[in-house]
Amino acid sequence: MTIPQAMGTTKERRPQTAQFLDELVTELVTSGFVAEALRRSGRDPTLTAPPTAV
Repeated sequence: MTIPQAMGTTKERRPQTAQFLDELVTELVTSGFVAEALRRSGRDPTLTAPPTAV
């Protein structure tokens, strides 16, 4: 299963933006927001990928 959603930017354009997105995704994953969203949509919440470093 895939969920075709993504956020991104180029590091060259604005490094602060890449850092913000990395911190946001990390927070959404570690807070359980992503797992809960998967659960609400009928998906397996263990499909949540771990956050990665920029």
